[in-house]
Amino acid sequence: MMRCVFVVLAMWCATACYYYEPLATPQPVAGSYVSATLNDLGTDTLSRTIGPDVRSIRGRLLTSDQEALRLSVTGVTSHHGESVTWKGEALTVNRMYVAGVEQRRLARGRTALIVGATLAAVLTTYKVFQGVGLIPTGSGGPPPPK
Repeated sequence: MMRCVFVVLAMWCATACYYYEPLATPQPVAGSYVSATLNDLGTDTLSRTIGPDVRSIRGRLLTSDQEALRLSVTGVTSHHGESVTWKGEALTVNRMYVAGVEQRRLARGRTALIVGATLAAVLTTYKVFQGVGLIPTGSGGPPPPK
């Protein structure tokens, strides 16, 4: 039973859904995950550092002040929608290059729906295969001889 609980918790963590919403305050909290949308000047200036035609930078916020955002970058998205994954390299982005900043939030309803549907599928599969006899029921070996 503990194994089942562990599997459910692992599924919950692995299938979490997120969305980005605009910041409520101008200074985001360090450690939060943010997406910084670049303006045209930022795209041009940072092209040598992060690649050409980048529209937004996603990552964990290390520090933030009036002048710049320092991110541990997890990914960038181009103007064409192509995403490139990064491995947490630190990058400082001047605020004058940023058109907007959004913060990542957990979508509780969608996450619960996915986890619930996955759990129902796992339990249904378990019950089906248990009825067919592919999963031992713990009742022992063959019946005793007559």
